[in-house]
Amino acid sequence: MFDLRSIIIGVVLMLKKYTLINITIYADSNDDDFKNGVIALPLIGLAIGFVAFLISSLIFIYDEFFISTLILGYYCIITKNVNLTDTYRTLNYIIKLKNQSDQISGTIGIVIISLLYISLIRIVPATALIIMPVAGYSSLIILSTIIKRNKEGTSIMKYCGKYHSMAAFAISFLLAAIFNYKLVIPLSLTYMISGLVVSSLDKKIKEFPSSIEGFFIEITQVIFLIITYILKI
Repeated sequence: MFDLRSIIIGVVLMLKKYTLINITIYADSNDDDFKNGVIALPLIGLAIGFVAFLISSLIFIYDEFFISTLILGYYCIITKNVNLTDTYRTLNYIIKLKNQSDQISGTIGIVIISLLYISLIRIVPATALIIMPVAGYSSLIILSTIIKRNKEGTSIMKYCGKYHSMAAFAISFLLAAIFNYKLVIPLSLTYMISGLVVSSLDKKIKEFPSSIEGFFIEITQVIFLIITYILKI
């Protein structure tokens, strides 16, 4: 049944988790609110990406390196750095190097991801910046159907169902077709590669950490930018 109140609460919960927007909710939330809010993630990604697209228009005034750094800074601020922080924690959990600091894997990973962002943002079409976060947040929903193990330790993926996945898939491809139809190809390849990676991790890792969600978002976004560049879209 259509429950506008639950949908609004769900959207607010997603905004509070993944953006700087912190709206106080004077009501108790439940599982249904989270389930209704999950579908808003691709649209939240669209809003984040569209502002990045607007910032990229400053390239006619300023240097490309400055603009790409500015966009990365904006992304980190608007998302409260929550996804990169999750990636840092996940890499430290997955990659454990002998005789090294417990944080070295995460530190190296974040540095590499940041350098890739700065490099790739400069050379991909501006429209790819709109679709990048759409792909990242949609993948979180889509990849949830691939994971076979218990997802109770996650905060969002445990609420994602088959219909959420289908909706995220449709929304992301529709947006790609609207803003730049050529991006449909790298988006398809991104989901395929992400699916293979997650399927492999699902078989090898005994238990996913709660930070795995941000890791999925960041890795999907980087893969999307790399494939877009390789295909010379």
